[in-house]
Amino acid sequence: MNVRPLELVDAVAYQRLRLLALQESPTAFSASHADEAGRSMDEVAARITSAADGSIGTLGIFERDELAGFVAVIHPQREKLRHGIELAGMYVSPAFRRRGFGRALLKAAVAHASSIAGVRQIKLGVNATNSEARALYQSLGFASYGVEPDALQVDGLFYGEEHYVLRLNPVD
Repeated sequence: MNVRPLELVDAVAYQRLRLLALQESPTAFSASHADEAGRSMDEVAARITSAADGSIGTLGIFERDELAGFVAVIHPQREKLRHGIELAGMYVSPAFRRRGFGRALLKAAVAHASSIAGVRQIKLGVNATNSEARALYQSLGFASYGVEPDALQVDGLFYGEEHYVLRLNPVD
């Protein structure tokens, strides 16, 4: 397996896997399949292209040449928020689950975030009912700091979003 930033040439593979993610795991994302299905490849390419300063980008994990998963890394540029990174939209294809792909992808995202000067913490949100994802985040040191009730509505059902933080430079 290989983790690297996604590039323009990955847009088709990313869109294919993103649409699968939205169909297969609709309660894991705030976007719906209908929201994303009409995006042009130019829009998709712009979405995954890393900013020159590393502030925004999408990491992909590959098995040989097949995109197996992805996660967005967002570094706010506002002065008061630059000490944090947000991870969003993490997904690993069902064919690659329980084989260490999610852990490798998350570790790479943490390493990337840690390499950015001034970053002290990494935040993410996860469906509160997704016990496997929550266990993965906890195993790498992420700590829950609350649940937003009814954060997501899918097919008339409501789901809470559990918020996690990984402190890179904890304050004593």
